[in-house]
Amino acid sequence: MNYLNNIITIVQPENLQPDYPEGTLVLTDSQAVIDVCNNRNQPVAAFEHDDIHNLKCNHILIDVDDVDDEVFENIYRRCMDIPWDISETDRTFIREFSMPDLDDLFQLYSKSGMTKYMEPLFEYEEEKQYELNYIQYIYKLYGFGMWLVYDKISKDLIGRAGIEVRDTCLGENQAELGFCIASDRWGQGLGYEVCSEIVRLAREEYDLNSLIARCDPDNKASRRLLEKLGFEFICFQDDGDCRYRLGL
Repeated sequence: MNYLNNIITIVQPENLQPDYPEGTLVLTDSQAVIDVCNNRNQPVAAFEHDDIHNLKCNHILIDVDDVDDEVFENIYRRCMDIPWDISETDRTFIREFSMPDLDDLFQLYSKSGMTKYMEPLFEYEEEKQYELNYIQYIYKLYGFGMWLVYDKISKDLIGRAGIEVRDTCLGENQAELGFCIASDRWGQGLGYEVCSEIVRLAREEYDLNSLIARCDPDNKASRRLLEKLGFEFICFQDDGDCRYRLGL
């Protein structure tokens, strides 16, 4: 779904209108316009050039003529707290978490066997704050993170998967792959389908050099999946987890 309907390019503050229709992104090289838009909660992006630089804006573009519609759409969504669509596979679509998804996330984690080999969510209010911070500081900083996986037909939340830069990452341009599939959908090849697409994104969209992954040594299904994806077993960590690595 596209939320952005119009881009208004404004050069002078006197051209700024009192309001704009929903779905409008203001594009400007004026700090005064940026400040007014921020005070109004109006989606805004700045563009810098030879005569204008050092603007203070959450979204700054340099070669604005080379920016495609998807970038503008994502800027608008970020300004409006609308989750980004990440990708899709034959049976699923993958997108960012948003706060209305919190109850569905708890329902996913409550399914039988889901937390046997991974940590459960925090208590509700603590998890709520954690997810708010995640949206603000992880998605906005890196442009990627842990995402939600939905069934294309039923539209149900059936998993969580993604890549994160964590303290377990040793090399530059390295991230850690994480994944879980709803226990009532195990054995259908969904983990491999989703993770294969995430590996592709890590390589082609995010220019990462390698991925790592960790899992409990008794989690044989996850270990088989990592090996099928091409991950190489590296070692047992001090906490007992298996560590795997995949060069991209």
